[in-house]
Amino acid sequence: MKSMVEHCANNPIAVPEMKDILDICQRAAIGDEEGRKKLMGLLFNRIHKTASYLSESIEEAEDVAQTACIEVLASAGMFRGDSSLHRWADRVTIFTAAKMIQKKTRRQRLWETYFQPPEPPPGVDTTVGSAEVRHRLAALIRKLKYSQREILLLRYIHGYTINEAAEICGIPVETARGRLKKGRTVLKKKVMTDPLLREWIDEWMQQ
Repeated sequence: MKSMVEHCANNPIAVPEMKDILDICQRAAIGDEEGRKKLMGLLFNRIHKTASYLSESIEEAEDVAQTACIEVLASAGMFRGDSSLHRWADRVTIFTAAKMIQKKTRRQRLWETYFQPPEPPPGVDTTVGSAEVRHRLAALIRKLKYSQREILLLRYIHGYTINEAAEICGIPVETARGRLKKGRTVLKKKVMTDPLLREWIDEWMQQ
């Protein structure tokens, strides 16, 4: 699986027509190696991006992404084209991440007395570029509750409407709206401590 993931991360393919996507999914579902590679080529970067925002560390993101890729391949035959391939994969990744992170959280409660997360290094470099902005923003989002992280990710990173985000998460729209508002408020407070992010957070959240 690892070699396939590395191949697909470095060799994404152009998005084909829906009929071709359905053919790729059916081929992947029966274990066709070329079909599996094509499906991962279409989705790996998307899955990895989603996992990186939902997870609390780089290592956890890698685990979530790999597990989500396996889940996507295992359930490829269930994709019927009722929504976009990306939306279907986002839903699979969201639920995979939720299961993994909730399981980890239950375990951490047994050890939280001894758990001391490392402090970030002091000082802020205000001359860094957009890649560093994304890195800093992702680091702050990871500090939010999972339910808030997933809504912020779907709304502001992937660009879904609040109705679409609620449907993907399997929750009522008003619940999603409440989580988005709370998550946005908490995130903004955290962002205000970073001079680089503080300059553009309002514009980003209005997109």
